[in-house]
Order: sequence, then structure tokens, then C-alpha cells
Amino acid sequence: MSIKDTILIQALRVNATVGHDRWGKVRAQPITISIEVEASLLRAGASDDVADSIHYGNLAKDVVKLTQDAEFANLFALAESVAQLALNTDSRVSAVAIEAHAKNQFLQAESLGVKIRRTHAAEHESECLVQDLRANIIIGVNPPEREAKQTVLLNLRFYDLDWRKVTGAQSWPKIHAELVKAIESTEYLTLEAFVVAVARAACQIDAMDVVTVRAQKPSALTTAHSSGVEITRNRAFFNLPPR
Repeated sequence: MSIKDTILIQALRVNATVGHDRWGKVRAQPITISIEVEASLLRAGASDDVADSIHYGNLAKDVVKLTQDAEFANLFALAESVAQLALNTDSRVSAVAIEAHAKNQFLQAESLGVKIRRTHAAEHESECLVQDLRANIIIGVNPPEREAKQTVLLNLRFYDLDWRKVTGAQSWPKIHAELVKAIESTEYLTLEAFVVAVARAACQIDAMDVVTVRAQKPSALTTAHSSGVEITRNRAFFNLPPR
């Protein structure tokens, strides 16, 4: 295993504007930002001197100054700005990973999230997360399950999403509404068939290309939190044209 050192700032809380909120208004909302800075800690580990490390207190203050009450085109733009700040905070930094979550983005999901990793070599990796979307649907093979709706917990992860297409008529609240409408119209017997339908609906959104869908039934097992399945699909799987 190779040596890797990381400095962490977990769930830094700010208020910032990142586009439309759950009510369709452009205004500040709670954002949490987590930062991972990759930099050698060999010298600091040997000297026991904070001066030989990256000052995470100063970095946290700089991130708050950059984002607090600021306005960004979207959550991805906020994450990019934080990544550039962190990447250039010290010459010893080789890479940074940023995870940001907007808490007032959706009516039925816990948050919208973005995860990106950046290096000085301009390597671009990004994921977009719709976390803990709760939908009430007919699902299951047992007779009571065919009569009463039950809650299903969904988590969607989009890879290298085209954020330029997430605007106007395709803003996140509207994308969320379209997904919920498609999801809650289903009446599958199995989670396996259900997640394929969710992945198809997600891939039909213009900005999307590849999605991982996890679906869990909290009421399925009396002795466990939930049962669930997870799949990853792309537009080509559903014979959809390239985005």
C-alpha cells in the first residue's frame, strides 16, 4: 500500500445561494462543505510542529469567507471555487476533494450533494448526489403490499453530470419533481425491476449520462434497517441518444 496523507475538514456549515431552492426561489440556504487536502505530513509527524502542516483553521476561515452569504450559479460552482482555493492554499497540496450538500433543495429528498476531486494536473472527477429521497409506492409481492403504499428510500449518484444543462426548465427542483412523478407512478413486484425504471427515468434527463440507483425498503425486514438493491446504468443501456 502506498503512503497517503490527508487533512480533513468535515461538514463546515455556511449559508450560500446555489440556484433555486425547494420553493423555486433563488436565495441563501444551509450548505455543508467537507474538504480533504492531500499533502505530505511526514515532516509534521516527525517534528510535532503545527507549522510543518497545513493550517486547517486558516483554511476553514478562508472557505467561510469565500462562501458565506455568497451567490453561485449552482452547487457545483461552489464546490469548484472551494476546490481552487484549497488547491492553492499551500504549495505542498497535491490534490483536494470537496463534498458539498445543499439542505433546502428538495421537498422529498434530504439534500443535493456534489463530490469533486481536483489536482494541479487538471484531472476532473465529479459526482452528483440526490440523498434519501422518500417515495410512497406500491411495491412487493405480498397481498397487503399490493393494496397499501409503503415508503422506499432512494439514493441516486450521477457521474460527470453536465451542469450547464441544469438550468431554467431543468433546474434541480424541477428535475426532482419529474423523478418523483415517474417513481410514484410505478407498481412493481420487486425492487430489482423498480430500480431499473428509476435509472431509466434518471438517464432520460438531458444532463445525465451514468447513474447509480440504490433503493431500500425499510419495512421489508423486522430485524434489519432495510433490504435493498443497487444498480449502475447509462444512457446507452436504455438505447437513449448521447446527451
